[in-house]
Amino acid sequence: MIDCDAVASEATAEDADPRLDPERVRCLPGDGDRGSVLVVGVVHDHPASVYRAVHLVTGADPDVLALELPPLSVPLFRRYARDRHTPPRLGGEMSAAVRAAGAVPVVGIDAPNARYLRTLAARLRGAGSRDLAVAVARDTARGVAQAVACRLGAVVARLTPYTPRLYTQIPYESTLLDAPGAQATHEERHLARHRAFVGVVKAPPATALIDRAREDVMAARLHELRVRGDVVAVVGATHLDPLADRLAALAGDG
Repeated sequence: MIDCDAVASEATAEDADPRLDPERVRCLPGDGDRGSVLVVGVVHDHPASVYRAVHLVTGADPDVLALELPPLSVPLFRRYARDRHTPPRLGGEMSAAVRAAGAVPVVGIDAPNARYLRTLAARLRGAGSRDLAVAVARDTARGVAQAVACRLGAVVARLTPYTPRLYTQIPYESTLLDAPGAQATHEERHLARHRAFVGVVKAPPATALIDRAREDVMAARLHELRVRGDVVAVVGATHLDPLADRLAALAGDG
């Protein structure tokens, strides 16, 4: 079982790697019937986040690896993880975590999926807004199209020597060649800019509804996966606290 205290101690030790920032990690201890859940927050594709995901997945040795990816997209990221480069050239922290997990089952917990569509439909009925429904439908259609494209890309990669670049890597000024402290500082600056933006710009109603639905669905799936043992979940840093709060509530409900 994942030792949450040990994870926290490593991150807060005097000589700790600064990329293992305790603010980027949440851990829900297991009990007799359910495994622990270690939620790793990342800045997608950032080198500090790639390191953090790989290090914590390797150290936790989970029974399940859960990723902020649609289930349809997981096979393509498995293909990315087979790259001979370290870390893989495509897929960022997601494919790097897949490689670190080895033979562990990998589960995509993000939208679109059937539970997400049901959740959206229920919330839209309650909202009673046509404009909101149209905006959500457009976003959902884009998400489904991207997930299907990733699934087809995985088929192409399996049948041919070609691996499609259906995932666009986010470029940063910081790289894995930089010192750990420089990587961690750059990552924090990026998050600080995002927090400042969110603090002054209110998200559109459709975006807020979609994010809440995604987080509810991801938390519910993680709660289900705990019956299979310990879980490490790799998700965007903005989802870290909402997921931790929802998981704690679900655990309290039994």
